[in-house]
Amino acid sequence: MLSQVTITRLKITAIFITALFSNTLFAAHALPEFSAKYAIQKFGIKLAEAHYQLRHTETGYQFSQDTELYGVAGMFASDTVATTSLIDAVGDNLLLTKHSYKQTGREKNRDEEINIQWQTYKNTRKGKITGIVRSKEINLTTDSEIWDALSFQIPLMIEADIAVKEYPYKAILKGEIDTYNFVLTATKKISFAGKEYQALQMVRTDPHRDRQLHLWLVPALHNLPIIIESYRDGKEHSRGQLESVQFNNEPRLEDRVQDNSDDF
Repeated sequence: MLSQVTITRLKITAIFITALFSNTLFAAHALPEFSAKYAIQKFGIKLAEAHYQLRHTETGYQFSQDTELYGVAGMFASDTVATTSLIDAVGDNLLLTKHSYKQTGREKNRDEEINIQWQTYKNTRKGKITGIVRSKEINLTTDSEIWDALSFQIPLMIEADIAVKEYPYKAILKGEIDTYNFVLTATKKISFAGKEYQALQMVRTDPHRDRQLHLWLVPALHNLPIIIESYRDGKEHSRGQLESVQFNNEPRLEDRVQDNSDDF
């Protein structure tokens, strides 16, 4: 028979091993590297392609998105968007350290260059946010994790679970700190690359305008968004649909997205 002291020690050891294993998983990158391509559509017509890449760094992640016009749209304009976010793993926290957004074309003064310096002494999280957003200097502070309109996908992909309804985040939006909260509202089956997957619908409602962002995340694909829908005034404004993805060195999964421009 084991003594009570021995049982207590075993329990403490088990708790320690569990915590150590969890931290090891996190430190070793909770998400795999991936490259994904999305068709950006409006009224069912493919107008642009968005390429996402998540890469592991020595300290965390580098997440980038590059978008270019496609097909007929590219014949009349040459707008591009390139955005990159750097995230460091510090203890059990993921901390955004740098974000850049550059747009070419007709829209002017939308570029962003943001840096965040963190103090994490004794588990504190104090960030000093500086940079240039839309030609204006910013100087902000935060006492918790903060994201941008690209990097929020990393914690959401890590945390999304059918048993959890709400996902509250903070983000730097147009040079200001704002809420960036998501709510799990539905599930459904979605076909991709010849296979059917369960998808979780995450909805973010803009607290200032009648706009919503709908993300359909697929748990079997590391909670990668398979559909990204933007709504304005209750109507779909644009839609991004996954065309292909490759995780680490695994075979690439590809699907043909229906494009109504083929009818013209």
